[in-house]
Amino acid sequence: MKIEGQVRIPSGCAISAVISKDGNKMSGEIITNSMKPMHDRSNGLGGGFAGYGIYPEYKDFYAFHMFFDSRCTRKECEAFLKEHFEIVQSEIIPTRKIPEITDEPVIWRYFATPLKSVLASLQLEEKEFVAKTVMKINAEMPGAYVFSSGRNMGTFKAVGFPEDVGVFYKLEEYEGYSWTAHGRYPTNTPGWWGGSHPFTLLDYSVVHNGEISSYDANRRFIEMFGYKCTLQTDTEVITYIMDYLLRIQGLTPMESASVIAAPFWSTIAAETDLEDQKKHTYLRTMFPDLLITGPFSIVFGFSGGLMALNDRLKLRSMVVGEKDDKVFIASEEAAIRTIEPDAENIWSPAGGEPVVVQVKEGAF
Repeated sequence: MKIEGQVRIPSGCAISAVISKDGNKMSGEIITNSMKPMHDRSNGLGGGFAGYGIYPEYKDFYAFHMFFDSRCTRKECEAFLKEHFEIVQSEIIPTRKIPEITDEPVIWRYFATPLKSVLASLQLEEKEFVAKTVMKINAEMPGAYVFSSGRNMGTFKAVGFPEDVGVFYKLEEYEGYSWTAHGRYPTNTPGWWGGSHPFTLLDYSVVHNGEISSYDANRRFIEMFGYKCTLQTDTEVITYIMDYLLRIQGLTPMESASVIAAPFWSTIAAETDLEDQKKHTYLRTMFPDLLITGPFSIVFGFSGGLMALNDRLKLRSMVVGEKDDKVFIASEEAAIRTIEPDAENIWSPAGGEPVVVQVKEGAF
C-alpha cells in the first residue's frame, strides 16, 4: 500500500502570504517557515517568494532580478540595459550554498530607471516601457530572464522545496510589509528556475495552486496586446491579465476579480442590487476571453496590498486568518499557525469572492 508522499497529490502546490495593514516590517524568515508544514504539497521542482517594501534605499528604482545562463549572456544583456536605463546599482543576488539547491544560473539584480531621453523618443509612459523591456528580454534574448521588475519589491525563486529556497536566498536578511510564497507540484509543465512561482511584472506578483483549463484562450487574447508567455507555466498568463486589467484598463482589484472569476450568468441574473448586476454584466461582456476556468486559488500581490481569490467552484483550498494588524492567507491553516499560533477569525473565502487587504495609506 502506498503512503502519503508516494502518490500524486491532485490538489498539490502550496501558497502562503502575510501582510501588515500598518506597514510594519516582517522578516522573510517567517514566510519561509510557514511553508514547512505544507512540505508534501510540493515535490521539489519549484519554490519561491515575493517581498514588498524590501528595498527602501532604492524605492524609486525598478529592481530587475534576473537569471542568466552564463556570464557572457549577462554582459550582453547589461549592455542592452545600459542603452535604455540609468543603472544605479548592479550586483549578484546574495545566496548561500546548500546541497538542496543545485545547478543555479547566474542570479543578478539591477536597480535602474528608464532614461528620460529614451521615453521621450519612444513616447512611452515609464511603466509601459519597463513592461515592454521585460517582454523583449524574456522573448528575444536566449539565456536571459527577468523574473522580477517592480519597485521596492523583489521575487526570489528556484528549483527546490520552498523552505530550502528561502534559506538559499537568505530571506532572513530581508524585511517587508508583505510576503507571498509558493511551493510547486507541477503536473503539466516543466520544473525549471524561470517556471517557479511567483510570476511577476512590474510590482504585480502571482502565486497559484491549481490548473488553468482556459490557458490557451487566455494566452491568445493577452498576447494581442504585446504580452508574451515564454516561461512555460500557465500561471504566467494570470500576471499579464492582471497587469492588463489594472494598469491598462484601469479596473480595481475587486473588478478584476469579477473578470477572471466572473459570476455565473445565473448568479448575475439573480442579483438584487441592480448596480452590481449591471457592472458584472458589463465585465463579463467586455472581457469574456479573460475568464479563467479550472481549479485555482491565487494570491495576487501589488504595492500596498494583497488579493486572495478562489475559482468560482472553490476547487482548491485556501484559508484566511487575522491577528492584530496582520492578515494571513494560506492553503492550510497549519501554515498560518506556524506564523502566528494565536491567529483569530480563521475562515475560508467562498468561491469567486476576492479578499483584498491593503496597507493603510502612507504606512509604507
